[in-house]
Amino acid sequence: HRWLGEYSEGKHSYANPGVLVTPAVFDKTSGQTWDLILDENPWLKDSKLVAKPDQLIKRRGKAGLIAINKTFSEAKDWVTERMCKEQQVESVTGQLTHFLIEPMVPHKQEEEFYICLHSLRYYDEVLFYHEGGVDVGDVDSRAVRMQLTTGAEISEAAVIEQLLGKVPAEKKGGLASFIVSLYRFYKDLHFAYLEINPLVMLSDGTVVPLDMAAKLDETASFICAQKWGEVDWPPPFGRAAFPEEALIREMDGRTGASLKLTILNERGRVWTMVAGGGASVVYADTVADYGWGHELANYGEYSGA
Repeated sequence: HRWLGEYSEGKHSYANPGVLVTPAVFDKTSGQTWDLILDENPWLKDSKLVAKPDQLIKRRGKAGLIAINKTFSEAKDWVTERMCKEQQVESVTGQLTHFLIEPMVPHKQEEEFYICLHSLRYYDEVLFYHEGGVDVGDVDSRAVRMQLTTGAEISEAAVIEQLLGKVPAEKKGGLASFIVSLYRFYKDLHFAYLEINPLVMLSDGTVVPLDMAAKLDETASFICAQKWGEVDWPPPFGRAAFPEEALIREMDGRTGASLKLTILNERGRVWTMVAGGGASVVYADTVADYGWGHELANYGEYSGA
């Protein structure tokens, strides 16, 4: 939230407290018990709350994984019931281990919008839809789009003209200003993908990103590491993190070579030999082309030494 004010030159800011809850709450010696969380975040006692998993899961609302308008006691019970339990989301089954608890932001359905920024080979693209929320549907076919070639600048006038045609006139200026700031933030911190749904604009003009999914370009670490701070690169939901992967990541960080190991399917029957980056991709593509992608166990890379 610090970045929101910085990239908008103070026009947009949103001091949204939130707390991450992990299985450590069950360990009285961990320093993150429920009592300590409450002591360190007194706003939890006074606010209506939203609780949801924070594990790279999309469409959590559709899966019944968002608790809304809860007291702290209710949010605590909701999280406790699901912590470390198996959960199926669409075709993927995984264990829920990380939850966010945040203040609820009361708003109307017509105040919800959808926005997504993503990077392609020669340009960035902004997708915007004048309706947002759980039932937004197929945004790829419904959203309006704005393309920005590499190095191009974005302007509020262009955003209003190309993206905000169906937005009420009184909201266009504030939304355009926010989108311009968001794109600057996206580009400067080297995101590859950033989706906000819903993006809410309240009656007082405050713009609130209620739920966000994003991907950082890990290869930009040498440029952005200081701005990013300490970043945890979690595995996708449904795939456990292996200590061998952590070891290779640590080695990769200490060498100029590219060292990669990803366990795609620990029960898979096709394991590839570690090779150079290009060869590793060809091997993986070939396995998939022959119809054995579901049995591909690993991706490994050793190049640039």
